[in-house]
Amino acid sequence: MSDRSPDIIAASNLSRCFGSLAAVDGLSLDIPAGELFGLIGSDGAGKTTTLRMLAGILDPSAGELTVLGQRFPAAAEQVKGEIGYMSQRFGLYPDLTVAENIAFYADIFGVTGRERRERTERLLAFSGLADFTARQAGRLSGGMKQKLGLCCALIHKPRLLLLDEPTNGVDPVSRRDFWRILRELH
Repeated sequence: MSDRSPDIIAASNLSRCFGSLAAVDGLSLDIPAGELFGLIGSDGAGKTTTLRMLAGILDPSAGELTVLGQRFPAAAEQVKGEIGYMSQRFGLYPDLTVAENIAFYADIFGVTGRERRERTERLLAFSGLADFTARQAGRLSGGMKQKLGLCCALIHKPRLLLLDEPTNGVDPVSRRDFWRILRELH
């Protein structure tokens, strides 16, 4: 019997085509629960497309995909609420404040009341954004936007966290802070 954790993601011969372009072609991987895993590749290699399939945003063109024990795409809707996804393009609303952005994502995932307040306070303290709750997201630095994006992705305590180029275009100090936060989470 194996001591290995059950796979949180299992992909076999996964492909995604856009017309005649194969953005992902025959990808197979198994990622056990609790694993910190990164996709590395050149621009256009299919990393974002792969993450979007894992998040249930895009359906595979071919292959088999199981995420959190559920077959995708058939059961994707059942587990989307257990996935936190931070895209490489900010999914933030620039005219909303830091607090309003977090509240928006909490609403989407049904996080309410005391649980919402406690999670928000913890995430703001953890990310170093507690003093910026009234600032509009559009007026944050790149590093602060990344931290806010992470807070929004974590507000519902997902079982699976998917981050697409989370430190791309961020200054070295903010990059180091972001990776420190991820290490502490792991």
